[in-house]
Amino acid sequence: MGSKGRLILVLIIAVILILVGLLYFFNINIHYFQYAERGIYNLLSPPIEYFTKIYDSTVTYWKGLFNVNKVLKQNRFLEEKNASLRLENSILESYKKENERLRKLLSFKEQIPYTTMGAKVIGFSPSLWENKLIIDKGSNDGIFNKMPVVSYQGSLVGNIDYVGSSSSQVSLIYDPEFMVGGIVSRNESRAVGVVRGQLNDKKINIMEKISWDADIKKGDVIVTSGFSNNYPKGLPIGEVLEINSDNYGLSLSAQIKLYSTINTIEEVLVIKDF
Repeated sequence: MGSKGRLILVLIIAVILILVGLLYFFNINIHYFQYAERGIYNLLSPPIEYFTKIYDSTVTYWKGLFNVNKVLKQNRFLEEKNASLRLENSILESYKKENERLRKLLSFKEQIPYTTMGAKVIGFSPSLWENKLIIDKGSNDGIFNKMPVVSYQGSLVGNIDYVGSSSSQVSLIYDPEFMVGGIVSRNESRAVGVVRGQLNDKKINIMEKISWDADIKKGDVIVTSGFSNNYPKGLPIGEVLEINSDNYGLSLSAQIKLYSTINTIEEVLVIKDF
């Protein structure tokens, strides 16, 4: 077919499309044109449907990309907000616990008849062989060697064994070289002994040199005996876990679960005078 024939064919198709459009526009029904209408519809609907699907898929894809980006931004914002809230909550919880400890420390301070000074734990001894902690009070605050140190619950922590101008070192109760006189707090017992630390055990002390016929049993509370000038009488030390026979039955010893542990010591009271 020549170019003239193709031109005529295009004109015919254009005229038909225009006529069909006019019939739709003016809502005119002509019996013969209905066949042409159906033919054109059947001819054009598959490609129109195909391109419509492609268009819808493309629009959906780009909308999805924009939505994903938006969701990711929202997620990042929410994660940052959540992290900030967790940090804030952690700080508030820390302040709350510190407040509770300080209230207990103040309450204990008001109940005891001793001159005391509050101090914060600021570090621990760098030596692996020493069980000591460092507090933020020293000679400038009237601290001296051998002063007893107690926790905010009132239990014995240890004593001062080195004093600097603005800080001091505390020898802890579970140090193997630490010793203190102990006594059963039950009025009907009053069994006495010497409490000392153990190597590699920060929760259990040993109470030795207890009389073989002493009235001591599991669950008894051990407090300082006050028989020396180094510690006041009645400071809680721990609770009896187990009793054993020593020196071929001539004396007894007891395992004492300590009330004070290094994991819970953040503030202390130094007993300056008693």
